[in-house]
Amino acid sequence: RKKKKVKLEYKLLSAIPDNYIDFFPDARKMHRRFVLHIGPTNSGKTYEAIQALKEDGDGIYLAPLRLLAYEKFEQMNTEGYPCSLVTGEERYLMDRACYQASTIEMLNLKKHYSCAVIDEAQMVADDERGGSWTSAILGVCANEIHVCMAQNAEQLIIRMIEECGDTYEIVRHERKTPLICEKEKFYLPDNVMPGDALIVFSKKNVHAVASELQGKGYKCSVIYGALPYDVRHEQARLFAEGINDVVVATDAIGMGLNLPIRRVCFLEMAKFDGKDVRDLTSEEIKQIAGRAGRFGIYDEGYVTSLLLRSRVQEALEEPSEPLVFATVGFPESLLALNAPLLDILRRWSQVNMNVGYKRADTERMIKLCKEIRDISENKTFLYDCLTVTFDEGNPWLFRVWKEMCRFEAEEECYPVGKRIPSEHFIKRIREDLDDLEQQFKLCDLLYSYCDKFDHDEFVEEIIRRKNMISDEIIRVLAKQRLKPRTCKYCGKVIPWNYRYGVCERCYKKIRGFE
Repeated sequence: RKKKKVKLEYKLLSAIPDNYIDFFPDARKMHRRFVLHIGPTNSGKTYEAIQALKEDGDGIYLAPLRLLAYEKFEQMNTEGYPCSLVTGEERYLMDRACYQASTIEMLNLKKHYSCAVIDEAQMVADDERGGSWTSAILGVCANEIHVCMAQNAEQLIIRMIEECGDTYEIVRHERKTPLICEKEKFYLPDNVMPGDALIVFSKKNVHAVASELQGKGYKCSVIYGALPYDVRHEQARLFAEGINDVVVATDAIGMGLNLPIRRVCFLEMAKFDGKDVRDLTSEEIKQIAGRAGRFGIYDEGYVTSLLLRSRVQEALEEPSEPLVFATVGFPESLLALNAPLLDILRRWSQVNMNVGYKRADTERMIKLCKEIRDISENKTFLYDCLTVTFDEGNPWLFRVWKEMCRFEAEEECYPVGKRIPSEHFIKRIREDLDDLEQQFKLCDLLYSYCDKFDHDEFVEEIIRRKNMISDEIIRVLAKQRLKPRTCKYCGKVIPWNYRYGVCERCYKKIRGFE
């Protein structure tokens, strides 16, 4: 067994080039020109990059979020630039489209583009998704590449470009409106004003805060990750047009979303990052706070916090720590090695990285691979299964995914038609926001499966159901009657940030004080 491991490690190391730039031979044959747009949020970086894309006449915009890809898709088409939308969850291919808006994971490294825009490139260091930005910068086949980034990514991105032997120029952008940290104490809901964005870090708290504000007469938009992208788009529109007074959101709002926010109010200063609850970093505070003071609408932007206002001020004044490592995703070329996929993944997770690079977290892939390793010896098939898009933390979706993989391994199509939620069922759950969101996630999984394994006959029906579910969610949110946080025993309403899940009276009963 030890000999096999040593042999596999030798083969794996032999399959990895001395420099990661050589993983992208097509791009290495080109002489690419980069334009680096460097600056804080609200400085017009993406706007100028998109203008260059339009002038070029052909190209691709690569976004960190589906919502941003959709925003640019809609904007380009409205302005007369035919643009297609390609994300992991949908494809809208427009006639005679010269442009494409996509999430960055959907970049085709074999296709040649005249111009490419890579947005939010500081994500290159992200442990989970950063490999997609690394691949885009090192491997996109485009003559001209506009990269929009925060200042802390400058040295790292330049080093990567220089390693590739490509040329670059820097365009520095300054924030167009001043950002002021308020000194006065902030109280919820007393100090809430129209134009505020209230930031929390869970869906549960988004609902609870919005419910409290709705009870005080505020109309609220809500934005969080579990909402379908077109619902988030509609919620953003209602806030942007002044129909809703405030927006209650998670940090999804900080990733380039264009909203007319006057003031950002941090109601929480810690978040669960998938593994632990941790304090916000200075860069995260800057990214979110920078959404305040939309140029052309407000002369100034403001930021405040329910707690730790001094920490917000400190983060805004703190110089950015330069990023040191770019994340490298699992190289699909390693699938050619003569070894089981699980063994390859495990050995890859232990390989030393080149200077300036770090390995993407492979924990998810290894966990999923353990679940399906016995269904097939075809590594490419198993890898396709691992890269189907779904929330593996959801036990129900996890079971559905495993069933899909087993059907496909036996060269049978999973019964997608029976799994697509019926119109009758959607109408039956139309008042339950949680159930609607759950069914939308199922449709996303079904779409990803069909897209991955070429079961195109179901795609149209899945999209119809997704649109129907989104319409129902929009209708529920329009009622402005989100459920408040309640005691899990008696159902009494408790404050959104109450530290316990039971009210004081029930707690005393449980403890025998009454």
